[in-house]
Amino acid sequence: MNDQRLLEALNFTDELRDRALYKILKYKQLLARTYNRRVKNRQFLVGDLVLRLFSASHPKDQRKLSPKWEGPYRIKRILGPGTYELEDLDGKPIERTWHASKLCKYYM
Repeated sequence: MNDQRLLEALNFTDELRDRALYKILKYKQLLARTYNRRVKNRQFLVGDLVLRLFSASHPKDQRKLSPKWEGPYRIKRILGPGTYELEDLDGKPIERTWHASKLCKYYM
């Protein structure tokens, strides 16, 4: 009788696997929707003035009273969606590319 129940349980493994996969996909969609609702997409144009996150540019110098933002810098070139090249106000290029999440618009 035990062997018969084990064989019946084996017949349902594909169905259980499909249900579990469906639940995982549904959970991932819910998680993505919740995350995307809170994300602020920032887009800058060439020539915009921005501040960059201090902790991203100086991770080892981060202390309790360190400034949160540094700059201003100018957007030199747009490389892709959310990726920018910066230059300082004198026109000297900044060595790395920067993501929009690490930048903040500077208002004068």
